[in-house]
Amino acid sequence: MLPQIAADFNDGASTSVSVRTVQRTVINMGPQSRKPTRVPFLTALHQTSLLSAVRQHYHWTVDDWKHVTWSDESSFQLCRTDARVRVWRQHH
Repeated sequence: MLPQIAADFNDGASTSVSVRTVQRTVINMGPQSRKPTRVPFLTALHQTSLLSAVRQHYHWTVDDWKHVTWSDESSFQLCRTDARVRVWRQHH
């Protein structure tokens, strides 16, 4: 997208700009690089279900929780990209 913006600006302009100049300008305008939201936020039904589950397991001990399999661990890759997409958005 940034190379296309630079190319559009350079067509017919008396001065030329690099892709890096366009990138710095966009960054200075205020948008921030973020991961795009891929799932909807919690609905009222989800919140009710979550609250119910919390109340059911409130009395559990640490030993009880040790027998639960957690699926929200982060993955790390050292040598290659995982092709995650980032988007530029204004704050709020």
